Amino acid sequence: MIAGLIAAITQALGVTLDKVVLSYRKIPLRDFIPVVFFFLCLFTLPVLFFKGSVAWQEFFAWKYILLYLGMILIAVLWNFLYYQGVRSERVQEFELILMLNPLIVIALAALFFPWERNLQILLAGFIASLALIFAHLKREHLFFSRAALGLIACVILMSIETIMHRVLLNFISPAPLYFSRTLILLFFFYFFYRPKNILNLNKISLGLIVLNGLLGSIQFIARFYGYQKGGVIITTVVLTLAPILVYLTAYLYFKEEINQRKIIAGAIILLAIIWAVLSRSG
Repeated sequence: MIAGLIAAITQALGVTLDKVVLSYRKIPLRDFIPVVFFFLCLFTLPVLFFKGSVAWQEFFAWKYILLYLGMILIAVLWNFLYYQGVRSERVQEFELILMLNPLIVIALAALFFPWERNLQILLAGFIASLALIFAHLKREHLFFSRAALGLIACVILMSIETIMHRVLLNFISPAPLYFSRTLILLFFFYFFYRPKNILNLNKISLGLIVLNGLLGSIQFIARFYGYQKGGVIITTVVLTLAPILVYLTAYLYFKEEINQRKIIAGAIILLAIIWAVLSRSG
């Protein structure tokens, strides 16, 4: 519960920083992505020394090595699709499609992890996920464009990777799993984008990216601990709180309006989280 809450708060702050850096500071993706992945690795490194452990004997079974390599491949693919989606102004369904992620994760976790099939938590998760979709659904979203197909694939891949994380966390603690994954992605994106203006970033933009890396490393390590200690479903339910925090931050910081649909969705999500947590504690 606590790990999921930390992940939700840092995710909300990270999304806000993404908006500031990419929209207001106008940092190109080819410069932003490699730098933020560098700081994700850097801030995970200290945790690696204090909380890192790997059960090498179990991990070196072929099926887990292949699972790890599959996780890397899927992470590369969905990150590529995600950032392509961010760049595409034609994809009006962007936010709605991303909101499908918790619903798919909960369904997959219930399918693959029988011990997580607590009916009350499952219902709370589906209610919270549907509330997120309700908050973002607009009339034009009822018809998906061709450009949206990449984002749909992105969300499905993200969800599959989450299931892989949970299996690998049986043998690898959260810090080394996240560090090794992120380090490989750093090398991939550096050589893929070949950034040329990293050294020309001004101090404010660089400082915001550093903060983004710090928040991102906290978010994902906390998320992984939540998966390992509490379970994928309950952690995903708590993480549905993140978009509500994003709405609140956007209202307070960017002076964006919050419509009635999002207020209703936020109330439903809060009630669903409380219901799920009470069910677990009971």
